[in-house]
Amino acid sequence: MTTTKPKVLLVYPPISKMDRYGSELGVFGGKQIPLGVFCLAAYLRQQGYEASAVDAEARELTNDDIVRLLRTDGFDVLGISSTTVAFHRALELAQAVKAAHPGITILIGGPHVSSQPEHPLQFDAFDYAIRNEGEESLVELLQMIGECKDPGGVRGLIHRCNGRVVVNPCRPYIADLDTLPFPAYDMIPDMGIYSPPPFNYQRLPVANIMTSRGCPNTCTFCENTTFGRQFRVRSAESIAAEIEFLIDRYGVREISFVDDTFTVNRSRIYEIFELTRQRGLRFPWSCMSRINTVDEELLRYMHDHGCWYISFGVESADEEILRTIHKNIRPADVQRVIEICHRLGIVTKGFFMIGHPRETVETIDKTIAFAKQLPLRHVVVTINTPMPGTEQYRHARQYGTLDESDWRRFNYWKPVFVPHGLTPEILLAKQQQFIREFYLRPKLLLRQLQFALRSPSNFRQLLRIVSGSIRYLFRKRLR
Repeated sequence: MTTTKPKVLLVYPPISKMDRYGSELGVFGGKQIPLGVFCLAAYLRQQGYEASAVDAEARELTNDDIVRLLRTDGFDVLGISSTTVAFHRALELAQAVKAAHPGITILIGGPHVSSQPEHPLQFDAFDYAIRNEGEESLVELLQMIGECKDPGGVRGLIHRCNGRVVVNPCRPYIADLDTLPFPAYDMIPDMGIYSPPPFNYQRLPVANIMTSRGCPNTCTFCENTTFGRQFRVRSAESIAAEIEFLIDRYGVREISFVDDTFTVNRSRIYEIFELTRQRGLRFPWSCMSRINTVDEELLRYMHDHGCWYISFGVESADEEILRTIHKNIRPADVQRVIEICHRLGIVTKGFFMIGHPRETVETIDKTIAFAKQLPLRHVVVTINTPMPGTEQYRHARQYGTLDESDWRRFNYWKPVFVPHGLTPEILLAKQQQFIREFYLRPKLLLRQLQFALRSPSNFRQLLRIVSGSIRYLFRKRLR
């Protein structure tokens, strides 16, 4: 039997900041490498496939651009990665490609598929979908396609059989992450197209690195179906090697660790930065952490080894709400950790959400007051959105109303879920009030200005934020 290996193009679809944020809040956003498509492309290449990856969002490519690329370079398979909020863009791209290239095979993967496995194949533009981790399922599917065999037995695959959508059993998660290659950074034409949100970095270019998969925590609002709750880590040797590769090959000057919680395993942090020290690497870095995984000893070590910025999920200042959403932290813990960071010189960001189950105007006001008393430099205030696949999604109607009529509104900035006793208008007004009261304090404004004056780049960031945020902070909010 003759076997051919299909040529594959993997695409992160074109999605605008208005799609992602739904308002002028887009000025607070950044662009980070969509590691999924570049990791998959590297894995396919490792397995002997000719594969390319394209970030259509960062490169500002249109559907027509992707159609032309497919025609020019002769790809056989198009794989699209999609979140829930980007699904309509992924669908538009798939439909445009099918219209121009009816014979091409189109796959979709990513968080939306993992949480809603049957949904994408309700649309004829998609031939297959892959849920959860995609590496091994994708290679097996491509092998079946290349051999002209029925791929119906591929684990992790969603396909059609006799006119109905069939969701195959999940594939076990990859246990040894060190067997995976580094993302295909060579497929990024310019690292300069990426940067974290304004004031969230010191030096460009910044590369975002993932050092683990899976999250062992049980927060009810967290969509973690793609990588699951089985926490798996890369070795310190692998991480140090990737950092050195990025610095030497691509001139990266700062690292952003984008694990859900970088600080789950403290011994691994010690190992990583001992290895980078031995390699003569010194660089500023940031991470996302969790209040109950750090203490002063660890934070001091992190600061001494380049950590200058940490983002923490706080969510609420109401203890009943924190218990309801299984956050497993207390406001007193938050205050202690943020004050330690401030004393050590680590800048902190707090992620907050309003509109939780059991939320009231009073609990929102309590959270606003709490955030203002903390020595945080930045906050992100989103509207609680029960994403498909989460515990909150399954139980949303027990605590309020859920509007699923338009997936485009599932962007954490639109009130698709409204707790009993509140309204969409109240949630939007309180979000606006939260951001306005936090940032328009003289002491904080002075601190931001001092940071902005350190460099022309920082000052340009400040001007961009001011120009976009004034309209948001003071205009009347609508649904």
